Amino acid sequence: MEENQLQQIEGISEVKKLNPVTFINGDNMALLRWMHKNMMYKYFHVGIVDPPYGISVGNMNLGATKDSKPRNYDMGDWDNSVPTLEYWYLLNYCCRNLIIWGGNYFTEDFGRFFVTEDENKVYTVHNEKTFEDIDYANVSSIEFKRGIRSGRCFITWDKMNDKMSFAAGELAITTFDKNAVIIRRPRNASSSDNDGERRHPTQKPVYLYDYLHLNFVNKGERVLDTHGGSFTHAIAAHKNNVNLTIIDMNKSYFDSGIKAYQDSTSKGRLLFD
Repeated sequence: MEENQLQQIEGISEVKKLNPVTFINGDNMALLRWMHKNMMYKYFHVGIVDPPYGISVGNMNLGATKDSKPRNYDMGDWDNSVPTLEYWYLLNYCCRNLIIWGGNYFTEDFGRFFVTEDENKVYTVHNEKTFEDIDYANVSSIEFKRGIRSGRCFITWDKMNDKMSFAAGELAITTFDKNAVIIRRPRNASSSDNDGERRHPTQKPVYLYDYLHLNFVNKGERVLDTHGGSFTHAIAAHKNNVNLTIIDMNKSYFDSGIKAYQDSTSKGRLLFD
């Protein structure tokens, strides 16, 4: 996708290409709908996403104590609700394989999709849970679509700290037909400062995305991240020369993510342990 094409999408505010990463500030649904409209079926080889879990993380202390450093980043209200059925339908349409962090929160949305259209060609996405709510009087067509089907490979990130006030581990559901894996490494285990300052409440470490690139992304493949957050994914993409498109609606996350990327990559291709 060319930078000038992306700039013209309504709902996209800013696009910045810093090879091999395309940074987008805007609505991920605007991007996915544009791709669907332009029939970019399975354009991305892998979607690596960390959507909101709907647990209002902005209202949590996330392990903060009286001795913790002040937070100088926006906690935000982005985690107040989970993605819509349309998001899952379009994500599955645009990506050949998926790695979904927090997938255990979304299993009800991974069944078959039922896509209805009205006389104005406006589509609505349903699943088996909402199928009975379809108003057939206003439906001109209906299609049954294969939903997201998890493969054998589940990824568990063991943070190696059972005394946390929040989750001691995280689960990713994937569509890959591989053995399940466990990544045992503390959140703060990085031996360098390439993650940069903490800039997002649920910031994942660079080494986590580094592992995913090395084990699930082949050379030359295109990767999509619909919820950039801290943009540590972009730093790992630079290290592994992964063609990543990453988007977030929050302007402060977008700006701080690009700054961290530029700071971490200014010395060329970095080496991680």
